[in-house]
Amino acid sequence: MRLPKPVVSAVIVAMAACATAGRLPRPHALVIVTLDTTRADRLPVYGYASVSTPALDRLAREGVVFDAASSVAPLTLTAHTSLFTGLYPPHHRVQDNAAPPLDARRPTIATILHAYGFRTAAFVGSTVLAADRGLARGFDVYNDGCAPGVEPPRRRPGDQVMDAALAWLDTVGWSPFLLWVHLYDAHAPQTLPIMYRREYGDAYEGGIAFADAQLQRLVDSLDRKRLLDMTAVIVAGDHGESLGDHGEIEHGIFLYESTLHVPLVVRSPGLAPGRVSSVASLADVLPTVLDLFGLPATQVDGASLKPALDGRRDLSPRGVYAESMYPLRFGWSPLRAFRDERFKYIDAPRPELYDLEADPFEEHDLSRERPAVMAALRRQLDAVVAGPPDATDDGARVSPEVQARLAALGYTSGVVAADPASSGRDPKDFIQIYNVARQRARR
Repeated sequence: MRLPKPVVSAVIVAMAACATAGRLPRPHALVIVTLDTTRADRLPVYGYASVSTPALDRLAREGVVFDAASSVAPLTLTAHTSLFTGLYPPHHRVQDNAAPPLDARRPTIATILHAYGFRTAAFVGSTVLAADRGLARGFDVYNDGCAPGVEPPRRRPGDQVMDAALAWLDTVGWSPFLLWVHLYDAHAPQTLPIMYRREYGDAYEGGIAFADAQLQRLVDSLDRKRLLDMTAVIVAGDHGESLGDHGEIEHGIFLYESTLHVPLVVRSPGLAPGRVSSVASLADVLPTVLDLFGLPATQVDGASLKPALDGRRDLSPRGVYAESMYPLRFGWSPLRAFRDERFKYIDAPRPELYDLEADPFEEHDLSRERPAVMAALRRQLDAVVAGPPDATDDGARVSPEVQARLAALGYTSGVVAADPASSGRDPKDFIQIYNVARQRARR
């Protein structure tokens, strides 16, 4: 429910008055930029040299970089839903791109800030995040490129998305606001301006560079309006891209670091620049936002990262969860993963365990050598999946029109296996079939 104007004014004044109460001043506004299909180790911020990302580099220099941020799933809608709700997929139930949309009773970053009087707008680059997919609630403006009576486009280039976002930003004045911009340019098949095709022989790297150029436009606009130093800016990848690692060409099935390790950079007023090595999750974004703005916490799976932003660079040791339910669409077993500060366990018909410190490319399965470690991580994974009882399922279904739009992008919306957990069909045995299916979908 939207708060009455006198209450809103009082809240904003109180937030400003509390600026000196903690170690960080309260931001005036929030900007979230999500970089679709962007794996961390293909960015200069994380040590990669073959692509130019000056905008992200600047935010990293002036902010905090999380070196071990993890997605919750290698799928756009699922990952974004966790980012905006603070919940893991088993709890928000949007477990693949063709799932029913988020339950209307779930609070999100947008619904919470909107209730506190923030102007809110979203500009997204893919039909996977169209307004009817569940994340539009709480936004005064939700721009998915859809004209009245016309289906949203499958994808939009980042310059078109940013054109609309900057036009809206020109209208906000000094009002507190939430702006979310989603850039889809790194997602295959990349469609790039000719200058990026000429500069980058690799279309994936070109897509990253083009997305960063749009981020630069946003940073420059905030700077010109003297808003940048009053605004919390969060840049996150939703998931990565396998690029052939472990046999997967793109993403959607496996839970290796190539698709789970994502960039996460936070720049906010008063923040001391630095890097954080502790494990973080996309589910941490909502509780972090509430903490930064001094708003009441909600019951979520994620944890606030504000202690790391306050200068205490080491967070309490913890583990984070990820899953891929997408294999069920093909009659294969789902995959789930749980990692702590060192080890990652992948729950599959043939389970896997990796020491990410010694083996960051996950080449040496330790499941037989370290059974006690694997068992401990399995117990933590099971606790996440079990979770508290969930009574919010409203029985929503996906319309045939939405299914057709998603199928056009290559995301099948077929029937889920009746007894997936016991099927025993390990996706590792079928990845080449999946690759062929994805390539055919592109034609």
